[in-house]
Amino acid sequence: MTIEDEVESIVNESGNSFHCRVANYLQAQGWHIQVSPYYMDSSTNKPREIDIIAEKAWPYNDSFDDIHGTVNIKLFIECKYIPNINVFWFGQKDMASSREWLERNTPLERENHFLNMHHYVATNPEIAKLFSSKNRPNTENEVIYKALNQSLNSMVYLRHRESIIPAPNGRYPNVLANIEMPVIVCNSFDKFYRTNMNDEAAAQQIEDNFQLEVNYAYVDQAQNSQNEFFLIDVVDFNKVDDFLSLIEADKDALFQVIG
Repeated sequence: MTIEDEVESIVNESGNSFHCRVANYLQAQGWHIQVSPYYMDSSTNKPREIDIIAEKAWPYNDSFDDIHGTVNIKLFIECKYIPNINVFWFGQKDMASSREWLERNTPLERENHFLNMHHYVATNPEIAKLFSSKNRPNTENEVIYKALNQSLNSMVYLRHRESIIPAPNGRYPNVLANIEMPVIVCNSFDKFYRTNMNDEAAAQQIEDNFQLEVNYAYVDQAQNSQNEFFLIDVVDFNKVDDFLSLIEADKDALFQVIG
């Protein structure tokens, strides 16, 4: 193998090319990004990384067209190239837990109908609850298991920190609302199939972006055991614009609450 062949092999097998495509696309859509930031996992005392942290700020104008601050949305994104067939078992979304998560982590309130505009409630009444591939029973080698763990672990340790958007350009100092969410972006859904938990219907190929429901157990930075409900958006890079449209709708719901 020549040096050129070895270099090409590294590029093709690393997954970094897809990682860069996602980062570049989000930047082109006005998102600020950090690529592969490292952090220290206090539960294991080991360094870990997340592929991308992406954040966007929308200026909020009042009825007099004065800018009071921004609504910020921050995404913890894991990028995955999908080499093998994966099957997901879908069931009804836990709407009560979804609403509770929004109440705890956003300005949206249960008695306010704007909470129902957020895509965690407004979309995907059926979501993935289980998954499997040929890597079973070695779960830790499953690409989806690794992706959700990396996305959630980074979010647990890096959320509630300051904005990654440089000040003063592009961001107003007063952040009126902030939402942080985990995301998995895949190169394609060509090898994703779904079946239902409640019947034995034949598996069908997944064509649209979907969500994965997870009850995530972890040790927080104070060394306390936690178990938290999460929804993870699983996005086909070919349909990333569909997902970004949902984020715009989330922003609009927050604007209504602020107003």
